[in-house]
Amino acid sequence: MSKFFKGTTFKVLTAVAVILIAAAVFAAVSDSASSPLTRAVSIVTSPFERAASFLSEKVDSFTGGFVSADSYRKRVEELEAQVADYRAQLVDYENAKKQLESYEQFLDVREQNPDYQWVYCTVIGRDSADIFNSFTLGRGSTDGIEVNDAVIFSNYLIGVVTEVNPTSCVVRTVTDPGVNIAAYEIRTGEIGYVSSSAEQSVNGSCSLSGLDKNTAVSKGGIVCTSGTGGIFPKDLIIGTVANVEQSGTDISANAVLEPAVDSRDISNCFVITSFGVK
Repeated sequence: MSKFFKGTTFKVLTAVAVILIAAAVFAAVSDSASSPLTRAVSIVTSPFERAASFLSEKVDSFTGGFVSADSYRKRVEELEAQVADYRAQLVDYENAKKQLESYEQFLDVREQNPDYQWVYCTVIGRDSADIFNSFTLGRGSTDGIEVNDAVIFSNYLIGVVTEVNPTSCVVRTVTDPGVNIAAYEIRTGEIGYVSSSAEQSVNGSCSLSGLDKNTAVSKGGIVCTSGTGGIFPKDLIIGTVANVEQSGTDISANAVLEPAVDSRDISNCFVITSFGVK
């Protein structure tokens, strides 16, 4: 029994009893219409009521925070949708800008060759394993493109279409060993054909072969298509002479060419689907 009187429970009960008695005495001497007991209970429970009210306000505020967060989330989603739309518009703008620049560069060529029929194309694929740098365009037979159509950038010959699908086509470049082009050097008028060896192709060069061993073609000369054979229009620029070498197999000479355009830098171009013979 003595342990109970010394325990924490007894102390707590004693404290509560003292508080109630004190509250009852205060209520009795105060001017109030309520009974002393009711007044005493009110005095004791008032702090708890205020604490409960405070907690209730905080809970309501916390709940309101959740509502606001949901509103913010919806607003963020709306803004993200707007940003995605702006990005799509920017892509369309950049594509239109590139197309306009290509048309401007092609304008002089078209004015000088009104017989050209052409299709604007963009590069949609490259084969990193292809050492000859062929590439794929996003236009095909449904756009009137056929095998052997010339591919140009401004008035520079890039290559020739070798494979065609309904919505795409494959282009081999002027440095591909499988491409042969009838050509001439504009200063001397000497004719030959442009082709490339595997070694030259890897280095991004090609040659104007079939020249006389005493050729007057020299470094800096410009080589263009001759139009012979009807595959390529006449006077498209192929490249510039880097140097002239004597052939090791016969009495002819070869002019090593640097292509006018690096096909690896091309992102858009034109495919000539038809042209008049000059």
